[in-house]
Amino acid sequence: MSFFKRFIKSSDPTQEISKILPISDCSATCSATECFTKYPSSFKLDPADLNSPLWETTKPYDLHILISTGETNWQHDATDISGSVLKKISSWSSSKTALDHFSPKSNGIKVNVSSLPLPIDSNKYMDYKKNLVCDVLLLPFFIWCKGLTIENHEDVLNTLLPILIKKRDSNDDSIEIPKQIGDVIIEKDESMAYVMLCSHKTRDKRCGITAPIMKKEFDLHLRELDLYRDISDNRPKGVNVIFINHVGGHKFSANVLINLRSGEDIWYAKCSPLNVKPIIDETILNHGKVFPEYVRIVQKYNPINW
Repeated sequence: MSFFKRFIKSSDPTQEISKILPISDCSATCSATECFTKYPSSFKLDPADLNSPLWETTKPYDLHILISTGETNWQHDATDISGSVLKKISSWSSSKTALDHFSPKSNGIKVNVSSLPLPIDSNKYMDYKKNLVCDVLLLPFFIWCKGLTIENHEDVLNTLLPILIKKRDSNDDSIEIPKQIGDVIIEKDESMAYVMLCSHKTRDKRCGITAPIMKKEFDLHLRELDLYRDISDNRPKGVNVIFINHVGGHKFSANVLINLRSGEDIWYAKCSPLNVKPIIDETILNHGKVFPEYVRIVQKYNPINW
């Protein structure tokens, strides 16, 4: 069997989604009394969008590269900065060399900038601010590459990815993940999950409204479960809620992307604070159970055991 169950098309989304991830039999919304926040009365999700089907409204991908910027909003084309390592990584991601790592059939590589912090204690901090150096998180591998540059990013990523893919898909303990490639530090991320919210208001002003509210709702519920993590708390098995730039196809707002260490990759849309507690309880903590009416795509990879 392929290492992940492929994207499958059907006129019955619930049935097809259930072939990839389990379906929750709980309500996708909680009571308003169980929420800490709500959208302002002036904000409404487009009624036409609410009735539009979500399933298969985005494409699958094999690798998600999250670039740390420490920001929550970016220029219109977030990685299109001349002379930057961000632009170089984005260009590399669509190259044949990059895509061939996932042959025989590659679904593509997704690149986002994120609110993940810059290393303020680094002697290269100003180079980070100028986008000459960057740290990236590779999902679904839960691996950090710290110190990528215009000069070294291709060699590092092309060296590291085959190792990560082989180790994950063979579960071979004898395969060692390097701790360093050249000047780049390679680190394992021990989080249980990453939750990504689009906050790119330069591209879609709705995201500037929904993302901070959704993050607050996630964070408050996660605190109650002792799962909340931030830049000063890197205890294992926590949940990180971060902001990312535009994730494409913003006919649908309030996108929520989730990567679980156990191998589930879920992309929801049209979410509100009423969905947060059920998402935590069912999707994050209950083996990736999903709510089909909010699903744009789901994928299943082999779990990460390092």
